[in-house]
Amino acid sequence: MNDSQNLLNLKEVSQLLKINPEVLRRWLRNGKLKGIKVGSDWRVYYSDLRIFLNGPLPVSSEPNAPQTLDNAPKMCVRFPKWLEFSGLPLYFNETYGPETWPIFKKLIELDFEAGKPVNRKIKLNIPEISEMVGYDQDIVDNLIRALSQSGYITITKEKSASYFSIVTPIRTPKIILDIEYSKGGVKGAPESALDNACLRRFLEI
Repeated sequence: MNDSQNLLNLKEVSQLLKINPEVLRRWLRNGKLKGIKVGSDWRVYYSDLRIFLNGPLPVSSEPNAPQTLDNAPKMCVRFPKWLEFSGLPLYFNETYGPETWPIFKKLIELDFEAGKPVNRKIKLNIPEISEMVGYDQDIVDNLIRALSQSGYITITKEKSASYFSIVTPIRTPKIILDIEYSKGGVKGAPESALDNACLRRFLEI
């Protein structure tokens, strides 16, 4: 049985959503959350929970193309908190200008949104990034080139498209070992915290 077919009980769903089980039962009864009745209780498929959180899977332009949970649109952005306390925002501001950190942060968010693409290459869409950060396309293009020349990202071209990859481990003025756990770092963190993707993703070689 693959992950999307796993049945979760109400306790598991409650822990994942941080919602009272009685509220979940009400949602299940009125159809807000899709589930199946098992005896006097409810079960929820993992795939249905993902759709509830992220929205329905996109319709493919290819009629027979398979759809997966990874195709679901992401409704929230993710960003590792420790990078904000690493000294990198100030370094970028002083070295390249105040627009650089918001642009780099957006690239990090896009990397998280992509999940685990092949070779961590993500399509580089300058007009879209420009819209998301609110800067002119020329500014975005020039600063992305500066980040590439400085070794923070790599840019590759395939056919008519450009792709970027975050270079890891990310070079930061302050290392994650010296950043407090309350600020997303490792200092004072419990051992279990080291399994968190926000800690590991941009430290991997």
